[in-house]
Amino acid sequence: MTFSAPLGLLALLGVPAVVILHLYRRRLRERRVAAVFLFAGQRLVTDAGRTRTRLLRTPSFWFECLIALFLALWLSGPSFGGVAARHVVFVLDDSASMMAGGAARARDAVSRRLGELASQDRVTVLRTGARPEVLIGPRALPSEVAPALALWQPSRPRHDPSPALDLGRELAAGPGEVVFLTDEPAPFGSEGIEVLALGEAAPNVAILTAQRFRGDGGEERLRVRLARFGAIFSTLVTVSEGAVELLRQTVGFDGDHADLVATLPAGTGAIRLQLADDALSIDNEAWLVPESERVVRVCDLLPDETRQRLALPRVFGALSGYAIDPDPLTAQLLLTVTPGHPLVGQTEVVIDAGEGERDGWRGPFVVDRGSAWLAGVHLHGVVWLAGRQDPPGRVLVAVGNRALLTEEYVQSGRRLWVNLDPTAGNVMRSPDWPLLFANLLEQSRDEVPGPVHGNVVIGDEARYRRTLLAGSDDAEVWLEDPDGGRVPGRGGRVVGWVVDRPGLYRVVSKSDRELGRYAVRFHDPDESDLRGLVTATASPVAHADSGEGDGSLRDNTIERRLIGLLLLALAIADWWVLAGRRRG
Repeated sequence: MTFSAPLGLLALLGVPAVVILHLYRRRLRERRVAAVFLFAGQRLVTDAGRTRTRLLRTPSFWFECLIALFLALWLSGPSFGGVAARHVVFVLDDSASMMAGGAARARDAVSRRLGELASQDRVTVLRTGARPEVLIGPRALPSEVAPALALWQPSRPRHDPSPALDLGRELAAGPGEVVFLTDEPAPFGSEGIEVLALGEAAPNVAILTAQRFRGDGGEERLRVRLARFGAIFSTLVTVSEGAVELLRQTVGFDGDHADLVATLPAGTGAIRLQLADDALSIDNEAWLVPESERVVRVCDLLPDETRQRLALPRVFGALSGYAIDPDPLTAQLLLTVTPGHPLVGQTEVVIDAGEGERDGWRGPFVVDRGSAWLAGVHLHGVVWLAGRQDPPGRVLVAVGNRALLTEEYVQSGRRLWVNLDPTAGNVMRSPDWPLLFANLLEQSRDEVPGPVHGNVVIGDEARYRRTLLAGSDDAEVWLEDPDGGRVPGRGGRVVGWVVDRPGLYRVVSKSDRELGRYAVRFHDPDESDLRGLVTATASPVAHADSGEGDGSLRDNTIERRLIGLLLLALAIADWWVLAGRRRG
């Protein structure tokens, strides 16, 4: 007999406790008499306190002793020769290279191990990653593993398996077994773990980069770079939009890389780029969506006279990527002469020299070169007419002791103060003036609602910028994966989701309207190089053989249930005996 909790045997002290209670208890028998005065006074007085009496071996005494005995046995978890319950922790390498046959062989290896386990054994399945995940379990039944394991599709870029191996050691709890299934040699830190390397070296071709960009003539171009790892001299490249094939071309390799440049028809939507079949499929295809134009909405609240003197019609006529919006609530850039209350994500430009006298300045001007607002701005040969009151905020442009342009962060948005009187000076005619507004548009473009980047790679974050307006359709958003599953977006102004599978994703609103799309592809040259994959087995240094004295966990469920039933029966019998005595 073995015990899973030997400290529970301390409850055996309850047996002598029962004996002591029966030796020193004093219970007067109830007698019914006609009158108390018939008894002498000294006979009505009993000795004070408890005194030792003769031990009465009544059925109640034996029942209580047996209850104390069996309660101690139940707490100690006895096992009468039961088979030791094994706990096997499988750690699956979730790297994308496992898709080159290693994942299928890993499933077969796990299935064979499961066939060797008994019904009382337990299994935990982990998969590696920067944050390891419990795929099945902990301590699941062997019959629960196969359905979940069939859905496992490794697709992560190269990562360190050590966190998952350390978690496997913790879950194995000493006598358990840890099996790491991978396709490469045993990694550093795998001592004491059985490593099954199930990879096979093979040549492979991968898509390194895939980009869509607009040419000078407005047409859209596709640029693709391929890499080969091994003896492959050409591959077939297919570009399609839905069911329509746009391009089919054989690309040859002179060295380790090959490039493809093609022109896409106007209005082309999401495209799929695919290579010929080889050892690894995940790096043979890539989806690309056209990047959103991200038009900045500009609300011009300036007086007509001020607008003309600032030459803004000429300035904005030379710029692109913006739209005039009369609603200040939906604009990202506001132009005004009086400060207001900008919303989250808005930039307010206040152009005003204030009240009082003016001073004309010819320089030299001190320009903050680290500010994105002033990229490329030099102010050479400029005459600037400014008021004598310095605007608030951090100084970006100054001359002498006068602040000309400052940046102020208000409670929600940000404000740019321009201390400028447009009635004189040549700032509005200098080449730096339109450049300043081009920088303003470019910085405000980051606040345009919608997908931040439409094309991302596995492991990166697909981010979406919301409007944060009350009652807007993007108050609640979900990311819909290629299979139709949806994950809610959480966050404030920007919500994000980490994508781990290739394909086309959609951002949908609470009204089920599509707000944007993402094209997710795999990219990791190290994982695409399959020439270092091996097949090998590395056994742990020390085995934990199951046996009677090894301290392994045993299945004592049946024993504990039987003892529990005996305890219940003894308690009922003791109650019955005592109740009958009271009735007599």
